[in-house]
Amino acid sequence: MRYLGIDYGDKRIGLALSDPEGRIATPFTVYQRQSSRIDVRAIALIAVEQAVSAVVVGLPLSEDGEESVSSAAARELVHELASHLRLPIELPDERYTTLRAENTLRELGHDGRKIRSRVDASAAAIILQDYLDSVSD
Repeated sequence: MRYLGIDYGDKRIGLALSDPEGRIATPFTVYQRQSSRIDVRAIALIAVEQAVSAVVVGLPLSEDGEESVSSAAARELVHELASHLRLPIELPDERYTTLRAENTLRELGHDGRKIRSRVDASAAAIILQDYLDSVSD
């Protein structure tokens, strides 16, 4: 079962894919946002092209676990994706994934410019891997 992981941001959308067995997440690409309609169609097309069986969208919560404007945007994305895809869509907590992605990329020796261009897809991979780990237990 292949999964698509999504880190939904104001300017960019990080995408990650799992292996066909649904065990290991890998950064896939960073999509530059355009409009909600175009973004959803692009994500749906990627899901179809990559033959995914489920989608995992990170839910950005505040430090105390409360929902925010960003949470509402992620929920709206899920609603729109559900109208284009007939796939299960999960919304796990994504707190600190961007920070974890930035730290990992720095540890791997990437500088500031390279980190900015890769962090969203890396955050999506962390969201997806955390989800995969939680359902395999």
